[in-house]
Amino acid sequence: MRWAATAGGRLRRRGPLANARAAALRASVLALLCLLLPAAALPQEASRAEAEPAAAATDKGFAGLFDAVVERTVKSFWDKDLIARSGWERRAREVRQSVAEAPNHAEAARRINALLGELNTSHTGLLTPDEVEYFILLDVFSGSSRVRDFVAQRFWGSGVRYAGVGAFSANIDGRHFVDAVLEGSPAARAGLKVGDELLSVDAEAYHPIWSFRGKEGRRVRISFRRAAEAPPSELEVEVISVAPLQAFRDATAASARVIERDGRRIGYVHVWASVGEGSTEALKDALDSLRGNQGEEQHEHKREEKTSPPLDGVIIDMRGKIGGSGQNAGRYLDVIDPRGPLMRSRNKDSKERVRSALRGRTAVLIDHHTRSTAELFVHSYKRERQGPLIGTRTAGAVSAAAAYVMPGGDLLYLAVTGLEIDGEILEGPGVAPDVEASRPLPYADGADPALEAAIVYFARRAEPPAAAPSAPSRSN
Repeated sequence: MRWAATAGGRLRRRGPLANARAAALRASVLALLCLLLPAAALPQEASRAEAEPAAAATDKGFAGLFDAVVERTVKSFWDKDLIARSGWERRAREVRQSVAEAPNHAEAARRINALLGELNTSHTGLLTPDEVEYFILLDVFSGSSRVRDFVAQRFWGSGVRYAGVGAFSANIDGRHFVDAVLEGSPAARAGLKVGDELLSVDAEAYHPIWSFRGKEGRRVRISFRRAAEAPPSELEVEVISVAPLQAFRDATAASARVIERDGRRIGYVHVWASVGEGSTEALKDALDSLRGNQGEEQHEHKREEKTSPPLDGVIIDMRGKIGGSGQNAGRYLDVIDPRGPLMRSRNKDSKERVRSALRGRTAVLIDHHTRSTAELFVHSYKRERQGPLIGTRTAGAVSAAAAYVMPGGDLLYLAVTGLEIDGEILEGPGVAPDVEASRPLPYADGADPALEAAIVYFARRAEPPAAAPSAPSRSN
């Protein structure tokens, strides 16, 4: 793919757009991985001394780690002009000693991330094995030459995994609150809700990694508080070995459900990740399950296809956990609104599954978790006027990134390409919703105003447009 540099130093593809679909397809071929994790998401508290990865320290404290991060950033960060005009290398020299003398690994990482944060760019930060996002990124980049050997050695060929229950948390003023729960996970089955304050696990203070490490296959006691003044409650939850990307695909499949309101049938699917064709297939399969079509083999002379009452609309929840591969933005658009000749095989033994265009019958949920590839999708979705965006503004995290293994096994996540999408810069501004609906996190008791607004939109709207002619796609 050839790119031309703009006057501002950002990259854009050569050639004009013909229409909104062309815009979507331009976005869809961005092959570099774009993920969600901004420096601001990195932890701000020190680890326990006994949990320190000793290999991260050198005979000069954490100076070796710091020097490796700075060297790689200067070499590979996409905006060399920003590094020069901001005096970032001078700032690095000023803070080097404080990092080298940090009392522990977590504090050294925090100080390094403060320096990286001065670049004010998404997809840029240092992650440690004490963070869930570390394992997610390792899984996403496990096929790259820079990470492959490290993953093979660390996980003995079993693939990236960590111990967890399928819930994610956000640290707000020193307290941990559930901010996402994977559908079908042990946490979901046990009844944890978004907004719950996590207090302890097995009577030890909660930590997203330490609390579950080494406990796979066991049940733990999670103490939580659902209301600010309520006494603590307790749940028993099974700890499992989480393979991040597979867990996200499984959660997307498990999320598919039909909501009935005022005589309307409204489908719902939660897209957790956009990494590779597997994520697209997970969305297709989830939509098939809503239609009652499981993709079973059919014969033209004897059709026994399962059918369900038609849906009045479909809510696609893009408030996921990671971004992914740029191609998926266009793939998602094609899933919702197939274009081109509607061809069907006449062979009697043909294996096909039929898809109906959902144009005009969808709504998309967005918020600060909608990042990177998900932002490319909602940007094009909005330009095509497919339906309303409901929620809050997206993260504004649209850069292409790479991952580099640092001394001691930490992972440097670095924006290596700045992107301009259809003549617009989404990095920073993000994409605004058509309908504002915020979701306060602490003690939310699982309430979801954005989802409720989408349900009301379909329940109260006039008769939705008739489904477009079906387009078949080859079953796998």
